[in-house]
Amino acid sequence: MDVDKLTIGKMAKINGISEQTLRLYDRMGLVEPCETNDETGYRYYNIKQCAQLDMIQYMKALGMNLAEIKERFDENDIHRMRSVLEKQRENIERQIVEMHYAKKALERAIESYKRYEAAPEEDNVIMEYIKERRIFCYDTKVNCYSYGMDTYEHILRSLKKNYVLHNLPISYFCNVGSIIRKEYAARHELWATEVFLFVEDDFESQDGICIIPEGVFLCIYCGSFSDEEASIVKLMDYIADHDYVIDGDMITEVLIEFPTFTHYERNAFIKVQVPVKRKRR
Repeated sequence: MDVDKLTIGKMAKINGISEQTLRLYDRMGLVEPCETNDETGYRYYNIKQCAQLDMIQYMKALGMNLAEIKERFDENDIHRMRSVLEKQRENIERQIVEMHYAKKALERAIESYKRYEAAPEEDNVIMEYIKERRIFCYDTKVNCYSYGMDTYEHILRSLKKNYVLHNLPISYFCNVGSIIRKEYAARHELWATEVFLFVEDDFESQDGICIIPEGVFLCIYCGSFSDEEASIVKLMDYIADHDYVIDGDMITEVLIEFPTFTHYERNAFIKVQVPVKRKRR
């Protein structure tokens, strides 16, 4: 046998890939055997074809998939490679940004689970100092508390559609909430048409981004959406009974949304919170 001719096994071994990979490259027309035995079906490769495999590995390392690499091979246009590489650089830069926000979302989710594990008993009102937070807010014009979960799902679709249009990462969607503005909360009215999701401090400012000021908040936790209204009413009653004054908007935050695998409704742990101050005597 020609010393430059290699079996598929040897070709795979010296290039650090599997025989299955070489067969895939053959099916795609990326690297075809230089010879196939008609009787045995054995594939043979020329040692010089290692250059093609090196190029494939190089282009994969640049982030290109096999379909894109095949397209470049078919074009066989060295003058186009610069523009291809520049476009790939842009793709990688976009992916870096996406991964940055995905990492932030993971950190936020882990922190939320820590807060869930350390949370007090449900329906116990506690006081917390909470730092300033940034949110993307959207007014649906529909009161969240006038209808059931079916309508709430439609409200979330509206929020999702609008933040996608604002190029916000999809990973933010599991940390949402609603706002009862101060004037309604002060009158003990369950009225919230605005829904929101938290965004990172380094996210570029744009329409829809609002600030929740830092301050002292009275908070209550509840274990499901069905208990949310009762928890809000209990918190409002507590404020009235303990000489506090509502000092800003009340928000309900989905602290954790548990995985939904076997049933339709959302399963969440919710934190209701409102900034307060003592009544002047």
